Amino acid sequence: MANPFELFNLPVQFEIDSAQLSERYLALQKSLHPDNFSASSSTEQRLAMQKSAEVNDALHILKDPILRAESIIQIHTGENRDIEQKSQRDMAFLMQQLEWRETLENIESAKNETKLTAFTQEIELEQKKIIEQLTNLLAQQQWENALIVSDKLRFIKKLLVEIERVEENLFDF
Repeated sequence: MANPFELFNLPVQFEIDSAQLSERYLALQKSLHPDNFSASSSTEQRLAMQKSAEVNDALHILKDPILRAESIIQIHTGENRDIEQKSQRDMAFLMQQLEWRETLENIESAKNETKLTAFTQEIELEQKKIIEQLTNLLAQQQWENALIVSDKLRFIKKLLVEIERVEENLFDF
């Protein structure tokens, strides 16, 4: 895929102006709308559809902090990494993950909404801290450390999805 920042004419940086991103997305999609190509050749119509899909993919990357960070790192290092082959080297964070999973399991077993709310707030606070750390590492061009921190953010995102599932199950009773 092409550089998503370049596609939206945005600087390659972690912090993104959401309003500007939305504005440019709408302008790109408007210019690529099928009605604009109704009198064009089938090749031109197909290319416009492909470009539209590329714009949608780029928007997805730019809106997701994990994908955005990994895109920035890839742009600067030229390395395309396989998520499946990454290795988590932060043993303290691995232990923290196990503790959080166990805590969530205990909350789910006890069906304790109060503890779930407190746990959710704790994880959301941790997510904010990790995003701040990631922002700083990217600004300092510490690519390898930024990758490690983006892995942490990926775990937090999955944990928040799991918390949401537990929350839905608790409120179904």
